[in-house]
Amino acid sequence: MNAKSLLVLLEDYIPSENEEYMNTKHLEYFHVKLQAMLDELERQELQFYSIADDENEKLIKRRKEKKEKIKEALEKIKLGTYGYCEGTGEEIGIKRLEANPLAIYCIEEQERIEKERSLYSIDDD
Repeated sequence: MNAKSLLVLLEDYIPSENEEYMNTKHLEYFHVKLQAMLDELERQELQFYSIADDENEKLIKRRKEKKEKIKEALEKIKLGTYGYCEGTGEEIGIKRLEANPLAIYCIEEQERIEKERSLYSIDDD
């Protein structure tokens, strides 16, 4: 599928929970969405590299981390593991991925992790 037809796919297609999970159309859709996110971050980076200060350094670091997460998600698409929870292997869900294409956990696992973090977190205040 060429770039133009992929862009049309993204504009005209909305993944559905009623379709086979992570079918070819789903994978193409999220690939285009993730690639667009990556392209936008790279475009924006050029603006921030010209101004070197602490705030921009923090922003640049966050953008680099996000770029890495996007690249990891794109690699998962290639491997056929995108859309599946890293903790349980269960489906993350189309609605969750639509809201956050970088999600790596299903809602239940994410809640379990957050609960565990809150139980073991120590406040310095």
